[in-house]
This record gives sequence, structure tokens and C-alpha cells, in this order.
Amino acid sequence: MNSMVSRRGFLSGLAAGSAVLAAGLAGCGSAQTVKEDVAQETSAQVEASSFAPAAPSQVDETIDCDVVVVGAGISGLAATVQAAELGLNVVCLEKGNAAGGNGSGTEGVFAIGSKYQKQLGIEIDPADIIAAELEESQWRTDGSIWLDMCTNSASNIDWLEENGVRFSGNVDNYYTGLFSTMHWFEEVEGSMGHACYIEPMLASAQNKGADIRFSTKAYRLIQEDNGTVTGLYAEDLGNDKQIQVNAGAVILASGGIGGNPDLLRKQGWQDYNIENKISMCVPTVEGDGYLMAMDAGAKDFLPLSCDQAFIGIKAIGTDTTPPYSSPLNGANGIAGAGTALWVNQDGLRFNNEAINSVNLAAPEAACCRGNKAAYAIFDQSLVNSLNLDEADTATFQQAVEGNANADSIVSGQTFSELAENFGVDPDVLQAQVDRYNEYCKSGADLDFGKDPTFLIPIETPPFYMARIVPLHVVIIGGVTCNVRAEVLDQNLETIPGLYAVGLEGAMLHRNVYTQNMPGSNMANNVNSGRNAAKNAQAYLGK
Repeated sequence: MNSMVSRRGFLSGLAAGSAVLAAGLAGCGSAQTVKEDVAQETSAQVEASSFAPAAPSQVDETIDCDVVVVGAGISGLAATVQAAELGLNVVCLEKGNAAGGNGSGTEGVFAIGSKYQKQLGIEIDPADIIAAELEESQWRTDGSIWLDMCTNSASNIDWLEENGVRFSGNVDNYYTGLFSTMHWFEEVEGSMGHACYIEPMLASAQNKGADIRFSTKAYRLIQEDNGTVTGLYAEDLGNDKQIQVNAGAVILASGGIGGNPDLLRKQGWQDYNIENKISMCVPTVEGDGYLMAMDAGAKDFLPLSCDQAFIGIKAIGTDTTPPYSSPLNGANGIAGAGTALWVNQDGLRFNNEAINSVNLAAPEAACCRGNKAAYAIFDQSLVNSLNLDEADTATFQQAVEGNANADSIVSGQTFSELAENFGVDPDVLQAQVDRYNEYCKSGADLDFGKDPTFLIPIETPPFYMARIVPLHVVIIGGVTCNVRAEVLDQNLETIPGLYAVGLEGAMLHRNVYTQNMPGSNMANNVNSGRNAAKNAQAYLGK
């Protein structure tokens, strides 16, 4: 079935009716050209990082095991449970004081051919999914990783249930996805991901004999002269003890680099966005696994990684609990819902403001990557159309009252007032608003082709101008690895004994997170964790 055109046509006409699954939905590809992609990869090749701390001068405790897993989030727990199930002696080290990480905010898992889909009469050809994702990536993504995940996805659902994970039986396309692949967790109060996945998987790991240690930070790999990884050093943060873990295999699952400002700069973020972003990323996700892998000679995938991020207005703040559906900020907020006007630091319009109807994460890349500054222009009629409840109304009024947050959002009776506040040329901004309003009245955007549904004139004062910042969730990818979750070096040869899973080693995407395959990042977390444990067992010959 080749229906990409019809799917895209359908999606482009949708208003974004939902927010986002943190690290749960997935596209794979880059919309950049191969030429741009190769240039970026070449210019940002990894130097061997010296960021990881040196080996300790004294070791207070030594642990011997078959496998040590770094991180107790979605992928780390999958790897730990699978390794223990295979009879391996496994230790899992979690820097935080509890399991979960960013995975606690997830809502479900991708699968095709599951028992739930069969019960609902949902039939999906795996080739359609893989073809769509490879096309999105300009055929540069390793399709074997998608194929492996798709092939194992139904049995992964069964395996998760065997280990206590609870699904509701509901399967859909998560509002705007290409296919009905989202297997929702049970409805619970609070965090669905934590209650339905983290808690049961943690219990299963412990019941199978895994040694799970919290408040323990892994920070440096142990390598032999030939590069083989034979363990790591860690610090017991609660007791200030240095630990040496001797292991036949190390599985890195620390959740990526999203909480590390230095690594966000390395990934390409500008300082303003790092300092002013609205963050939903768990602060312990600081790239520990990435830094250890770089020191061990791994090939850097960070230049090709992508953001799971949206846009917001800092002074307003946001709803940081699933389903992230604040009408003020986030994927469906004022700045990104499609009806505001976007201008850059020069006062010029630069993109179709309704791109979130196709990809909820696209506004962040469009606004925050290529511009020194980006602003959302809107009026009181747009605010009124949101039908805000009492709490949201108070939040908005507090943000704009007396222009007390004029570095973030300002109101005024003229567009000149707004422009002068942010140092934008008033004449340029007025001309852009006039041009945009003409398009709105004619029903045809002759510059960027915005769907007429989103073309609403900006004419009702007071007018508002807000600086756009990222609403940051996670960074997807960092360490280059293969379908077996083995970490690869600069020559794409395996580093013996070293594996990377979940967001650490996500290879489904290149530069752009398209979010069109519901639940696939979660599925990759589970599948890569299981793959790493199984391949570690084979590597160890046990």
C-alpha cells in the first residue's frame, strides 16, 4: 500500500488536537538534504571527549557481575529484566533516588500485529511503516532497526504484560499519527508510565534477582588495551563511596543528554534557548552514558540527533503533566497552535505557523534553530477564542500585566510598541502584519501556503508579541550503535562489551523528530533494551 500522499494530505488539514507523548511518538527522518546532513556530520565529528571524570584513586567497593546497566528508566529496566530473565548476574545503577527518569511521563507503546490490534480489527503492513519512515529520512536511516523493532513489537507487548506492565486494550493513532500503533497503558491517577510500566518492571527486575542501586552514578568505563570494555567506575552519592564494577558487558541507558547545558550547546542549541527554555527533561539526564561512550572511542551521533521539544512563552509557563494540553503553552499553545504570526529578529515572517498540524515538534526546529530570535504575534481575539478557564486566565493576565515580563511577552495598542520593546524594526513588523492580514482576508497565504483554516487576521487590540523558547523534553540519540545495540567506534566497528539503548542509542531518526509513528520511541526503548541483554548473553557465551 502506497498512500503517503493521501496521508500527508489528511494530516496537513488537521488542527493539532492533542499534545505530545514525552519520548513516546516517533518519526525518524530528516527533511534536510543529504548534502546538508553530510556537511553537518563532517563538521561536528567527535573528538575523544575528556568530559567524563578520571578513574578514582581509591576504590571503596568492588562488584563482580555479568552485566551492569546504567540507568533505570524505560530502556534500562527492559535490559535489566531481560538480562536477569536470561540467568545473567545483573547490576543496575540509577543516579536518581528512584526509577523512571523521563519514562515516567509516557502513555503507551508502539506495536503492530498485537493481540489488541487483532481484537480491534486493525491490520497494518510493516512495509508501509518502514517505507514511510525511510522516505522521511531520505533513505539514510538504518531500516534494519525499524524492521527489527516492528518484527518484535507484538511479542514485546506480550513480554511486558508477562512482567506486570498494564495496558488498557485501547489502540489508536494518538490523534495525528500515520497508523493506529499506540497501545495505551491503563488509565490511572498521576503518571501512567510510572504506575503501569516503571513500578511493575522494577518489581519484576528485583524479583528475578537483579541488584538495583539508586543514588549511584556511573561515570567512567574500564577498558583493556584492545578497547574491550570490562566494567565501569561509579560513585555512591549517598555515602560518598567509589565503586568498581567488573562486568563482562556494560549497557548504557542513562536517557541521553537533555539535562546537560554543555552537551546541548554541542548538539547545536544557542545559549539563549538553553538559559530560557521551559524544561520537562528530568534533571538527572545529563549525558553520563554519552560521555562514557565518547571517552571509550564511540562514534558521535549527537550531530544527527533530534529534539523532542515544542515551543512556549517563558513568562506563561506550561502544563508539564500528561497529556501536556495547556491552551496557553506547549504543542497546542498560543505560540504554536497555528493561528499566531511568527517573525524573526529582523521582523520578517519565516515559516508556515501551522506546521504543528503535521508535526507537533516541528515549530521548535523552525523557530529556535535557524533564528537568533523568533516571536509570536497575536491579538486579544485569539486569546478570547481559547475559552480559558479561571486558572489559565489568571496565569495569562499575570504574565502580561503591566508588561512586567517584557523580556518574554509584551502587550500594546500598536505593533510599533511591540517591535520597539524587542528591538525589531517597527516599519518592517507593521509591513509583515499588513501583508499577513491581507492573506487572511483573501484566504490564500501566497508566501508560505498556510492552510486557510489557520488564517485569522490580527486586528483586535491589545496586541501581543512574545519571544518563543523551546519547551524541551528530551534529546533523541547520541551514541552510534547497530541493530544489536552494540556501540560502534569511528570506523563503525563494535566496541566489545559495550551497548547503548533507549534515547542513548536511538537510531530511528536523523535530525528531525517527525512524530508520525505513535509510541515508537517507547517501543525502541523496550526493544533495544531487550536486544542489548540478549546480545550481551551471546557475547559472554552464557
